[in-house]
Amino acid sequence: MSVISSVKVRVPATTSNLGPGFDCLGLALGLYNELSLELHSEKGEPLIEISGEGEKTLPRGNGNLIVKAALLVIRERTENRLVFKAVNRIPLARGLGSSAAAVVSGLYAANHLLDEPLLPREQLFAYAATLEGHPDNVAAAIQGGLVVCYRNHKDLRTLPLRPHQELCAVVCIPDFELATAEARAVVPRTVLREDAVENVARALLLSSALEQGRWEVLAAAMEDRLHQPYRAGLVKGFAAVLRAAREAGACGCALSGAGPTILALCRRGAGAGEIGRAMQEAFARHGVESRSLVLPVDTRGVVLEK
Repeated sequence: MSVISSVKVRVPATTSNLGPGFDCLGLALGLYNELSLELHSEKGEPLIEISGEGEKTLPRGNGNLIVKAALLVIRERTENRLVFKAVNRIPLARGLGSSAAAVVSGLYAANHLLDEPLLPREQLFAYAATLEGHPDNVAAAIQGGLVVCYRNHKDLRTLPLRPHQELCAVVCIPDFELATAEARAVVPRTVLREDAVENVARALLLSSALEQGRWEVLAAAMEDRLHQPYRAGLVKGFAAVLRAAREAGACGCALSGAGPTILALCRRGAGAGEIGRAMQEAFARHGVESRSLVLPVDTRGVVLEK
């Protein structure tokens, strides 16, 4: 058995929504999953090795999301065995884009495994958004930085923004998982007009504040009426953790994606470690163990090595 071709990819964690940007705003963070994909000389079904997050629970073979994404690109191009070697650092089902990272890594590794890339980035993004079910996390994972997703008629498109160079993220990750499907189930399908208008205003304020470094308006800009009020009950101690983050110096805070991780934004070097510890202590007062990470904004997105 010999290796004919191989490729390595690195994909960042992502946080989405950032409060009012429900399903349309994503930010890439400096925490990474890595994937090595090998094309072997013999024929056979895919094999996957996993270390790190999910190494005891994630499925092997075609049921794995990485494999499913890769086969979407490469299934018709080879019958040789594919061997996936995943190193996962992004926590699972915590609102930090673990499934988006899996999808993007599988798509990009398969697309670059053979001599010439088969699909353009636009098509890979479309596949990723379909597999993920929403575009915000996969857009940020692919492009890096801060990304707005929108539809132009039936076409799904993205617009990169330029987050301020001093922007820093603190994430507090509780010790329980929250499936995206469960978090979506509690969000109503229709909203009051005044709530929609309020969210539009805050999303506009947020995008401008993040680019310009208007730290003083982030707290107001990250408030939300479309999903957080309904998901708050799924995260024990939610309101107390947000309050603790603000009191410790966070400029703004919100549920990270569908949760249960809570995201706080601040200026780089402005007591980020203290903010994380305050969030952990607030969770602990409600009987929830957690850990916090101080993460830079990732500006590169998915990175490939041949």
